[in-house]
This record gives sequence, C-alpha cells and structure tokens, in this order.
Amino acid sequence: MKLNAFEFLDNFALMALAAVLYGIILRLDYPRDVRRILGGIMFGVGAAVSMMDPLRVAPGVIVDLRSLFIGFSGAFLGPVAMVISLTIGAVTRYQIGGTGVVPGIVAMTLAGCSGTLWGYLMRNRSRARVRHLLLLGLMLCVGLLAFLLLPPEIRIKAFKNAAPYAAASYILGALLLGTFVERERFYAMRERRLTNEVNTDPLTGLLNRRGFQSGFEAAQEETVSENGAAILLVDLDHFKKLNDTYGHDIGDLVLQSVGATLRKAVRQSDLLARLGGEEFVVYLPNASMADARNIAERIRAGIETSSVASNGSSIKASTSIGGCWSLNAMDLTTGLKRADVELYKAKQGGRNQVRFTPTIKSAA
Repeated sequence: MKLNAFEFLDNFALMALAAVLYGIILRLDYPRDVRRILGGIMFGVGAAVSMMDPLRVAPGVIVDLRSLFIGFSGAFLGPVAMVISLTIGAVTRYQIGGTGVVPGIVAMTLAGCSGTLWGYLMRNRSRARVRHLLLLGLMLCVGLLAFLLLPPEIRIKAFKNAAPYAAASYILGALLLGTFVERERFYAMRERRLTNEVNTDPLTGLLNRRGFQSGFEAAQEETVSENGAAILLVDLDHFKKLNDTYGHDIGDLVLQSVGATLRKAVRQSDLLARLGGEEFVVYLPNASMADARNIAERIRAGIETSSVASNGSSIKASTSIGGCWSLNAMDLTTGLKRADVELYKAKQGGRNQVRFTPTIKSAA
C-alpha cells in the first residue's frame, strides 16, 4: 500500500466545492426541511464521489474521506440529512463490494452519529471556532474503530498504515473545510437577515409595504383556488388622538399589540403587513367571501378587546376595516383601491366596523 497525499487533495477540493454548494442551498428560498434534504443529498453524493478514487489498504478494503462528508452532514444539517447522506454512501460502498463492505458502512455510521452529536452540542453557539472544529475532527475518528471488524491479517495493516493517515485527514479536513462551511453559513445567514430587515417593519415584526408586495406576487403565482381571495385594509380609529393623549411610546405599544392580534386572527397561509403609521393590510388567499368576512370581524373584535397598560390604566383601541373579495385573480393595486373605498365607508359610518366591496364574480 502506498500512501499518496495527492490522492486526498482531490477529496479536499471536493469538500471545498461541497461547502460552496452548502452555502448555495442555504440561500435557496425553500423551507428549512427541504434545504436540509438537499444538503443531505449533496453531502451523500460527495461521499460517493470520494469512494471513486480511494486509498487501497488490501483487496476489497479502501480508505477515503466518505466519513468526513457523512459527519459534516450530521454536524451542520442534522440527523435527517445525515441519514440521507449515509444511505447514499452505504449504497455506493455496497456496490463497490469487497471484504471491507461491512466495516466501511459501520465506519460511516459511527462518523455520522458523531457528527450529529457534535451538532447537538453546538446548537446554542452562533459560530464554530477552531477548537470546536478540532473536536469535530477528533469525533469523526471514532469511525476508524470499524477496522476492528476486518480480518486479523488486514486489521493490523490497516491500523498501522492507514488509520494514522485517515485520522490526520479527518482532523485537517474538519479544520480547513469546516472553516469554509462556517464561512458560507455565516454569509448566508447575514444575507437572509439583511433581506428580512429590508422587508420587515422593525416595530411590529410584520412585513412592510415592499415585503408585502413581494409576498403577494409570489402568492399569486403559487396559489390556485376556486374559493377566491380577499384584501383587507385595517386602520386604527383616532390613532393620532391616542398618540397625542398618551404619547408615542404608548402608541408604539398599541401598534405592537395590533400586530400580535393580527397574527392570532389570521391563518398561517395569510399575508400580513404594516403599510405605515396605523394602517395594516391582510391578504387572504384561498378564502371565500364568508371566510374573509369572518376573519375581518375576528380582527376587529380582537383589537377592540385587547388593551395596553399605562400608569395603571388600560389603553384600548378600535379599528375600521375595508375589504375587497374577488373570485378571479386579484390585481394588488385594484384590490387596495377597492378596499380603501370600503375603509372610507367604515370610517364615515361610525368606525369600529367592517365593510366589504360588492362581490366580484368571474365572467361567464
């Protein structure tokens, strides 16, 4: 057996590429579970590719960096991703065959579990430092215990020649490539945070006008419904007077309370935003006219019954709501204009009430 460091450099380059792909996956606008599945597949493919050019200890016995890929999957993406990458790696190793099939699969399993344990231990830390990555590399070396499952004559040779080299590779790989992965994770999180800040109202945590428009356009593309959809404009009554009487600090608390009430009153699929001042907007995809009216009334009642404490007093607010419902695909500008007309009617009609535009039916 000839140990050649250059045979492992290709695997390190592959791991660096995997780190870049990991960053790309983190930036995808998919649910977290979907991103983890994609990451598990990516690391599993990396493990499989690593086995294509291994270090051969004996006939049917190979050493490579597959455990590093599996361990990273568990460490940075969690147990589900680890199982996915382990499955891909195990199937590949089984197809290669040879005496080392069972020990090889056991080694990957031990490394994957060790990486997942490391990820659990790191769950409350924002970033992994050098000492943490060194610990990860050492934990991945647990997989080398699978050499004990080899026949005695091969086992001694593997522990003497291949184990030290593989252990050094795992530790060096965890330090260098773990740094690459951490860098990608840091940049992806920063970009996501900046995007959230651009699209989010800092006071209430709801979307702002820009974020609502983007979310509305995405919902129009994704949502297919025969029930129709609605837009609600929610405007607090006499809010300027409330600010003048109690101060802007109390006004801000009222706005935050309204944001919380809106979240409780709507469905998970609905879109909420603060347009500015005391005006909010709600988009209700896949909602019948009756559903839209019920949600609007729930919002109105929730705001009316909630209160904010100030110097021993309870500060209450009320709201007027204008709604527009359509069975057809809804244009945002048109929907907002129609809802605004109804909002004006609610204000003129005595406030603290819900008004809806006449139903817009589809053409025959």
